[in-house]
Order: sequence, then structure tokens, then C-alpha cells
Amino acid sequence: MKSKEPLRHYYDLTAEITSNLVVFPGDPNYSIEKISSLEDGQKFNLSHMHLGNHTGTHIDFPAHTIVNGKTSSDYSIEYLIGTGIIINVPASEKSITATLIANQPIMKDDIVFFKTTNSKKSKQLAFTNEYVYIEPDAARGLLQKGVKIVGIDYISVDHCNDENLTTHNILLSKDVLIVEGLELNHIPEGRYEIFIIPLNIPFMDGLPTRVIAKTC
Repeated sequence: MKSKEPLRHYYDLTAEITSNLVVFPGDPNYSIEKISSLEDGQKFNLSHMHLGNHTGTHIDFPAHTIVNGKTSSDYSIEYLIGTGIIINVPASEKSITATLIANQPIMKDDIVFFKTTNSKKSKQLAFTNEYVYIEPDAARGLLQKGVKIVGIDYISVDHCNDENLTTHNILLSKDVLIVEGLELNHIPEGRYEIFIIPLNIPFMDGLPTRVIAKTC
């Protein structure tokens, strides 16, 4: 008799940062340079990491696309922790629409993460433009519901051909933060307590972040 998988109380929703990690075209790739090595007779290991501030699982603050927008310095860690919902988007959906948003049990001040077919794509492969994104009308629907943070399981909430970053601007202009590059394949849909812990670097428009979900 096959044993059931034990109930998990915490889920790590963070992509591994490796040299193969997918990045949006034009963004810097992650690399690591050894500065000091025990193998070379040095007293300690030390490396220089090269990466962009929107590498892997990361958070976008308004300053990412909004002139004079708020930065990482404007948000307390308490703001980045709260109740949220993981929404399972049907595989038939090629984008997140306003109709889908209207039918979800989203509450005011929720952190909303969308689990789509993107989650079946490895974050360790080259960029593909065939990913599920959030349509502008859906972003407006999220604003109407009063959410505070929106996340998706690929590296942009916008369609790859939208050079105006319309969905980014709709959300960030209203101080709704964005989390991109989430790993959601292993987490069931439902309500969770969500912890978003970016690197503690001031005045940034975006930062790599660890994201943890705890069962309510």
C-alpha cells in the first residue's frame, strides 16, 4: 500500500539561482567567480557573485517602472508578510483574464499568486515566449479587489511583446507589488500565510527574494 505524502506546513516558493537560471532577454545572467579557495591553499573560500537585481524569484517595487515610484526602502518587512491565496489557473488558459479574476475568492489586502502551466516549465532552461501572463484588464480587476501583492510563476507578468509593460504599470502605479519567477509546481491551491523576504538593500526598484508559504 502506497503511503501518503506527509502533510507539509511550509513550502519554499523560490527558484534556485544557478548559471542556467532563465532570465528575461537582455537581463544579466547569474555567474560566480572564485576569489579565494581552500583548494588553492588560501585560508578561506570566497566568491564574487554576478547577477541582476531581478534575478530568479524577485520582487518588483513601483520604482521599477514608475518615475519617482516607491523603492525597497518604503516597505517594512511586516508589509511583505500576510495572508494570501494560491490560485490554480486551468491549463486551457493561455493568459490570466478579468473573467478568471472575477470568479476567485480574493479578499482585500491579499497576496495573490497564480499557479499556471508556467510551473511545469523548468526555470533552468532558456527563455520561452510561450508563457501565461496577466492581461491588463485582469490587473485592473485585481486592483478592484484591493490586493497588495501579485505573483506569477514565470519571469514577467506582462506578455513578452508588450514593450510598454502595461500590466506592470497598472499594478505598480497603485503600489501593488509584483513577485515574479515563483516556483509553485509543488504547492496545492488554497490560502496560506506568505513570507516575502527580499535582500535588505535600500532604494532598489527590485530585489531577489526568498518566498515561503505556511499552511493556515
